[in-house]
Amino acid sequence: MADIGSITSNPTQKATITKSLQEQDLGRDAFLRLLTVQLQNQDPMEPVKNEDFVAQLSQFSSLEQLQQINSAVSQDANTQGLANLQQSVDNNTAVSLIGRDVEIPMDTVNYPGEGSVQVGYHLYGPANKVDVSIYDDFGALMRTLSITSPQEGPGTIVWDGKNNTGQDMPGGTYHLVPSAVNGAGNAVAVQALIKGPVLGVRYESGKPLLILDGAEVPLSSVGRITQTE
Repeated sequence: MADIGSITSNPTQKATITKSLQEQDLGRDAFLRLLTVQLQNQDPMEPVKNEDFVAQLSQFSSLEQLQQINSAVSQDANTQGLANLQQSVDNNTAVSLIGRDVEIPMDTVNYPGEGSVQVGYHLYGPANKVDVSIYDDFGALMRTLSITSPQEGPGTIVWDGKNNTGQDMPGGTYHLVPSAVNGAGNAVAVQALIKGPVLGVRYESGKPLLILDGAEVPLSSVGRITQTE
């Protein structure tokens, strides 16, 4: 934006705008006055370029939105305005995640009673082996899944729904306990999780729940977001 001294010769206007700038309090009215004065005093031979004008309008739009947010929060002494703002941000964020892959730290998996499901984990260091033990609601070990030479980071193991003796397990919620060791036999940190694309969003009591394949989780439980491959 042009220097104030070059866009106006009106001492009163110049003093008013300069004072706002010096106080670092360029509000909506001062911004509009500055923009108007600039347009009125531009050189006819070198008018403001379209892109410059659009950029200034964009700045004004951002300023207007920030002032509205500040006003909404400030007007409510009981922080209801802030709560409403947070709810709006959460809702928009949840919708924006549809189609994106997310990782949700979770030590359970919902098995539908047929077919197979993916059991996820996140490995936090180099390891030679990862085991994921699957327990029922009574704490009985149903199955131990293993993967050798796993890569550090997120990974998955497929569970075919059978126990260690090859029997089909009924549908339900099962508990996951992962473990990992490196070449020296030392334990490596590993965490159970579910990973997959967000298929949709459901609202419960006004709060968004992310819908994944076989699970519904609150937005706050998301541990990592990645681009769907």
